[in-house]
Amino acid sequence: MNEEVKNPTAQKGRSFLREAIILTVASFAVKIIGVVYKIPLTNILGESIGVFNAAYSIYAMLFMLSTSGLPVAVSKLVAASNEKGRGLEAKRIAKLAIIVFGVIGFAFAAALIIFAPNIAEWTGHSDSALAMQMIAPALFFICVCAAVRGYFQGLRNMYPTAISQFIEAFFKLTAGLGAVIYANSCGASIPVQAACAICGVTVGTFFAMVFILVYRAFTKKSKPNTSDPTVDSDKKLMNLIVLVALPVTLTAAALYFSQFLDTVIIVNCLVDSGESEAVAKTLYSAYTGLSVPIYDLLPATLVFPIATSILPAISGALAVKKTGNAARLTEQAIRVSGIIAVPCGVFLLVTGRHCISLLYGASKWSAPLTMADGSVITALDAASMSLCVLAFAVFFISIVSTTNSLLNAYGKPHLPFFAVLIGIAVLTGVEYGLLYSPLGIYAAPVSSLVCYCIVMLIDIFFLRRRCGVKLKLGGMFARPVICGALSAAATYGAYIGAKALWGAISDTSNETRIASLFILAISGIALVVSYVVSVLVLRAIKEDEVRLLPFGNRIAGKLIALGWLKKEAAIIEE
Repeated sequence: MNEEVKNPTAQKGRSFLREAIILTVASFAVKIIGVVYKIPLTNILGESIGVFNAAYSIYAMLFMLSTSGLPVAVSKLVAASNEKGRGLEAKRIAKLAIIVFGVIGFAFAAALIIFAPNIAEWTGHSDSALAMQMIAPALFFICVCAAVRGYFQGLRNMYPTAISQFIEAFFKLTAGLGAVIYANSCGASIPVQAACAICGVTVGTFFAMVFILVYRAFTKKSKPNTSDPTVDSDKKLMNLIVLVALPVTLTAAALYFSQFLDTVIIVNCLVDSGESEAVAKTLYSAYTGLSVPIYDLLPATLVFPIATSILPAISGALAVKKTGNAARLTEQAIRVSGIIAVPCGVFLLVTGRHCISLLYGASKWSAPLTMADGSVITALDAASMSLCVLAFAVFFISIVSTTNSLLNAYGKPHLPFFAVLIGIAVLTGVEYGLLYSPLGIYAAPVSSLVCYCIVMLIDIFFLRRRCGVKLKLGGMFARPVICGALSAAATYGAYIGAKALWGAISDTSNETRIASLFILAISGIALVVSYVVSVLVLRAIKEDEVRLLPFGNRIAGKLIALGWLKKEAAIIEE
């Protein structure tokens, strides 16, 4: 009996993970480009990187408002229509989305251009107004781009999304970095330099939009299933889009609102608590410019693509009443997300300081800062300690990204919004209160950790009670977490050994870029080996999950033969 008969979800499972891998490769390339972009940018702007981050955080919030729900809604509806054979309806959904959300994007872009000075003044970053105006047109370009991406995602074709993301990142790097280097060489002011740097985002989104529109017009691939010519009215289709897109948009906007809160709260609260404005802005720049980008790097690259690819897979299964398949894919997606997230968090916890040193350089952020209580720290100290706290949040935010997408696939897009609202309320209270405490700047990562933990628990509750999916946290995550603890011990030992070895072979600091690369390489190898071994020994991964991986059938067969993987009972298609 072949494996497809043994496990009828294997084909769909491999399909969704294959799509996730496509997005992962693209996301990895995009993140590498982003790092290459951010390192010299941070070095050029120095402590004034906060001007760039303040402008970008406003754009990010408006970006979420205008686009976050759109690709999800289009992907979900197109997947359902295509599974039923309504290919013409799928095309109509995409066309309506492009028109409507193009108008919304244009409106947000115009509003940001007009009100940028007022927003910048209100947030306490008046120097960022020009940068906000420079990035505003990107809101229109990305809205159109997102609508088309959602259409192809619904058809299970992730290549247009992946390629357009790469194009967007490439031009952000070349145009933005080229412009800021030129502005810096001319002696331009910091606001002008920040505006030049951020113009790369606008240029990148423009060319990404051009590519995906041309691809849609001329591609002969990914033709939808047109066996049923039925097409609902434009009014009904628009209502469906709004019903899905609105709660998803509000959910994503609430998540990004936490970053916006950092822009508004951190500097003002630190100053009110007695810190000088210069110290407060330096700590803000260290947290938002050093800690947060690295914290976002691993889950955004390795886990978030799972959330994008699983949605059309489950939406299609539910559209044709295959609830058993949907339930199995749901548990697989959550477990795989957790299994990947655990070592990501361990790596940042153990090696966070050297990640910062490698990417941004230690010397530039090692100037002493005298705090209000008389203690002296450096921006690097603050950033590395913040990253250690955020390392624990990696697991929670990874699971949240997947569970939010799953709730959307089950037709419950309003539930993640309620969960996130509660999380943001807790985040605001915790951050605002702790910024006045001795924790100071570390209140920001602590509040994010608490927020995402609460949101994850609420999402799991909703999946169990409102969607009927039988999920048990202990059974799903206990073994991967134990494996993470074991690998953390092994990784820490390798990390200490690598630092000692570097001290023995070199007189230079172990925080130089070359030293950090050496230490990270040894620590990373120890992490991967120890985690994989512990996962196999403790049987923390199942046969069907291994089969989802690249070359999964071959790997699963070898591991079963060696006795390192338990063979699962056959699953019968409903």
